[in-house]
Amino acid sequence: MRRPRSQRRAVDEAREAHDAGARRRALGLVAAVLAASCASCSRGGGGEQDAAAAGSAGRAPASSGAGAGQGQRRASAAVKELEVRKLSPGAAVAIDGRLDEPAWQAAARTGPFVNVGTGREDPSLPTQGEARLLWDDAFLYVGFDVSDATITGGFPQDARDPHLWERDTVEVMIDPDGDGDNKDYYEIQISPQNLVFDAQFDDYNAPRGGPSGPFGHQEWSAGLTSAVTLRGTIDDGSDQDQGYVVEAKIPWSAFAKAKAAPPSPGDAWRMNFYAMQNNGGAAWSPILGEGNFHRARRFGRVRFAGAGGEASGAGAPARDAGAAPVTAPARDAGPAPSAAPPGAEGAAGERPGVAAPSAPAGPKPGYRADPPDR
Repeated sequence: MRRPRSQRRAVDEAREAHDAGARRRALGLVAAVLAASCASCSRGGGGEQDAAAAGSAGRAPASSGAGAGQGQRRASAAVKELEVRKLSPGAAVAIDGRLDEPAWQAAARTGPFVNVGTGREDPSLPTQGEARLLWDDAFLYVGFDVSDATITGGFPQDARDPHLWERDTVEVMIDPDGDGDNKDYYEIQISPQNLVFDAQFDDYNAPRGGPSGPFGHQEWSAGLTSAVTLRGTIDDGSDQDQGYVVEAKIPWSAFAKAKAAPPSPGDAWRMNFYAMQNNGGAAWSPILGEGNFHRARRFGRVRFAGAGGEASGAGAPARDAGAAPVTAPARDAGPAPSAAPPGAEGAAGERPGVAAPSAPAGPKPGYRADPPDR
């Protein structure tokens, strides 16, 4: 039966009112969900203070929830920090390329180096590494443990300031003022051959003589003592190497541009450490696209503590040395017998009478890091 027009109008109005109420309730529910999501984001984002504290251990803090990605990005952007303990009175470190003294076992460690562009550990990189640090009133002590399946040298043994970054090397960048302004900083590289490149810079990458150098004031010398042990055979592609260890002591007197050297407990310098191959590599503190390996504002902060202070990473076990290593003589110690078994060749260092290994045709193919060191 057909309803009167007035009844049909009333039914239509009731239906419209019901639909409008349903829409309002749906919109209210969506607004509530969005509000809850935003609150979750603000709680899970992390922050630079958290990242800076975690940087002393060499790793970014773990995050969970909706803000995990944001927290990881902020953590990787934070500058790393490391507290370095002074050697106890009577303690000694022999520069022999072996990080086996008790002092090294308790030394501050950077933790595994990371991808210079992302700030994260990257197993795909052909070189991996970490560094350890100690100090006393006369020297800064640095130890590197590098993983590398193809150890490359190939420079003449009498080379002065060779371009070590073109093959395999470790690198230390040091800005004594600790302000990260790139004024008056130092670069030191030591290769598996126990060769050294060292230079002092007035400003970011300056002075620079062109694509082939000179790079910085290459007449500057760190006056360091260093030694290397190899876990493999240098410049021999017929086997798979494991890596190498570099040990060095650098006199504080070399840092003439520093406000105070040696530092006092509580002082902080800016430093960075790299394990390199073919003009790229892994770093302690990542550069994150802000320049090349010389960008001092991306160097980590190394804070010096007294002998009784706690060191970050203290007591962590040394890496497995693997097979009996081949030892390079310390650079200033004169000739020294090799620790290798008969027939093995060591990193020649500067020992007279040892022929330099045959040089490869050029940098290793198939790997290029961004940004480069040069």
